[in-house]
Amino acid sequence: MQFGIRFSEIKVANNVIIDGHHRYISSLLSRYQIARVPGLLTSATQIDDWMNVEFDLKDWDAASRIKYLNQQDSAYNEIDIEIIKEINRIE
Repeated sequence: MQFGIRFSEIKVANNVIIDGHHRYISSLLSRYQIARVPGLLTSATQIDDWMNVEFDLKDWDAASRIKYLNQQDSAYNEIDIEIIKEINRIE
């Protein structure tokens, strides 16, 4: 986000994030304003207090998943995948 890469909106219903928790946290950390669109609460929706959230710095994505996500980001942003890969190498 801090490099100008676009992300899809987060889905919100009754002030509850339905889809986009990681994008929401990333937007706070990078001071990026992310759009919000209406979402739907379902019986599977579990509401937790954000004060109970713990950051886990371990990267849980396999190399194949990272490659797939890079391809998706490249297509969504209409930029070369090598730029996406380079951005991901920056710490």
